[in-house]
Amino acid sequence: MAWPFPRPPSLADLSRRLRKLDRVFDIDKLRAEGLGASEVVSYYEECSPAYRKHHSREGSMHLAISPGRFRPEGFHEQLDRIASCWPAEPPHEVLELGFGQGFNLAYLAPRFPAVRFFGIDLTPNHAELARGRLEQLGASNVVLAQGDFHALPWADASFDHVYAIEAFCYARDLRQALSEVARVLRPGGTFHLFDGYLERRPETFNADEALAAELVAKGVALERFQLVADVVDTGRAVGLECRAVTSLDAEIEPNLRKLERLTGAVIRFPWLGRRALARRSPMRGRNVITGYLMHTTVALGVTVYREIVLQKPA
Repeated sequence: MAWPFPRPPSLADLSRRLRKLDRVFDIDKLRAEGLGASEVVSYYEECSPAYRKHHSREGSMHLAISPGRFRPEGFHEQLDRIASCWPAEPPHEVLELGFGQGFNLAYLAPRFPAVRFFGIDLTPNHAELARGRLEQLGASNVVLAQGDFHALPWADASFDHVYAIEAFCYARDLRQALSEVARVLRPGGTFHLFDGYLERRPETFNADEALAAELVAKGVALERFQLVADVVDTGRAVGLECRAVTSLDAEIEPNLRKLERLTGAVIRFPWLGRRALARRSPMRGRNVITGYLMHTTVALGVTVYREIVLQKPA
C-alpha cells in the first residue's frame, strides 16, 4: 500500500529531525539509561494525565486505527478487531495484559456481559483508575490484578482468549512471557497482539535509522522494539502457532501525524523546548521524542505497527 503522504518522508527528513532533537534533549544520556520494570511504572504513573490531556480524553493509551483522517472512534478499532475474531458464541474467560486506565475493558465488558474479563497491569495507579472507571459503569464481570505478566497468577488453561494492545512490547523476557500466555490459554485459545515492532533487523539499518529506532523506543520507556519474526518464532517454540500478521502502518498514520504536530511545537524552537521540558518530569518529557519521530520512522519502514494473532493448538 502506498504511504498516504503528500510527499513521503525521506532519510534526509529523518536526519533533520534527529538533529533538531539533539538540540533539545541530551541524546547520549538518554541512550545510556537502563529501562527496567520500575522505569516502566514511573513512565506510566507520570504520563497518565498527559495521555488524558493530549492523546485521548477517554483514557485510551494506544494508537487509533483510523484510515484517511484521525477519528477518536479509531481507539476502539483494535477491540472491534479482537471481538470480530471470536466465534459466534463469545468466549467464557478473556484476559488483558496491560489494562492501562481501563479503556479497553470498559469498552468490551458492557458489550459482552456473559464474558468474564480479567486484567493484569504492572502500574499500581492503573489498577485504581481502571477500578473506578469500571465501577462507574457498573461492570461486574471484570476482575483486575496488579502484577507482572511474566508470572501470571492464574492456573493453567484458564482463558479462551488473551490480548495485549501496545503492552506486550514491555516483555523483558519474550520466551517467558509467551510461555505464560501459552500456559494460561485453553487448547484452541488465541493471543491477539497490537504493537509497534521492527520488521528489519537493526544491523540492516544505517546509523540514522538505528538511532531513530532506539529513540522511539526509549521515548516510551522501552529498551528496544521486538522483531515481528522473533515474536512469531518464539511463540511457535512455546506452542503458539501464528494465524495472522497484518500491517496497520497506513491505518495509524493520521494519529501519528496528529502526535507529530503536537510534539513539533516543543521541538520547533530549541531554547523554548528545553525550558518547557525542564518543567516536566523526565519520564513525561521523553515521550515527545516518540511523538516527533514515529510518523517518519513508520513511513520509512524503520518501525512498523502490526496485528499478530497466535493460537494454541486444539
